[in-house]
Amino acid sequence: MDNFSLTALISIPEEAGYFFPDRHFQRISRGFLYSVMIDKLEGISRIGKIVINTDSDRIRSSYSRSDKVKVINVYKAEPQEIELELTSDRATAAILEHVEGEHFLQLGPIFPFLKQETIGNVIETYDKYVVNPEDRANDSVFTIKTLNRRYYDSDKDFIREDRPNTFVEDGILHVFNRKTFLAGGNRKVGKNPFSYGIDDIENLAIDSEENYQLAVLVDENRRRFPRVFGR
Repeated sequence: MDNFSLTALISIPEEAGYFFPDRHFQRISRGFLYSVMIDKLEGISRIGKIVINTDSDRIRSSYSRSDKVKVINVYKAEPQEIELELTSDRATAAILEHVEGEHFLQLGPIFPFLKQETIGNVIETYDKYVVNPEDRANDSVFTIKTLNRRYYDSDKDFIREDRPNTFVEDGILHVFNRKTFLAGGNRKVGKNPFSYGIDDIENLAIDSEENYQLAVLVDENRRRFPRVFGR
């Protein structure tokens, strides 16, 4: 691996959208939802700094003495951006004006089952295919989920009768650098990105009361999911 350090960017507003505004402060896995993700990031050695963009005094107070976490409040999102987990390119551009460094990891805070191992693997992929000059073939990395579905039109006629894979940008995790972001017109996903697929359960977003209750049920029955949580 090359010797570089990533800065993690994460936005956690006090009120997060219309449908479930206080979701970041719901409890799961013995902590607040927002802290579950921060704890994972703090445990990854390749992440040198974690920058939280928030208007929450509670979060600012929680990390006021942390050497690794910096709390800023530089971007107030539009409601539609909040529903996209504040990983919009507009939010990224605003945050980068107040953050030093070249390599960045940005992620949404509402995915409690995103594994620390997965974050590490995505960073390794970025290192190998974006940073390393010997294997450099891409300019950024982002996570996707895969759908395998038949497609119909409005008359219920087949558009495709087979079951093709469709890939959806899930908004969970982007790894990119400042040079590519600026050169691409302030876009995290570059002209030649590496798409990294992750498991369905890691895509479970706490974006509704129903999904929160589902996540709590999964969390309380971790032993039933050894591939995700270990034995």
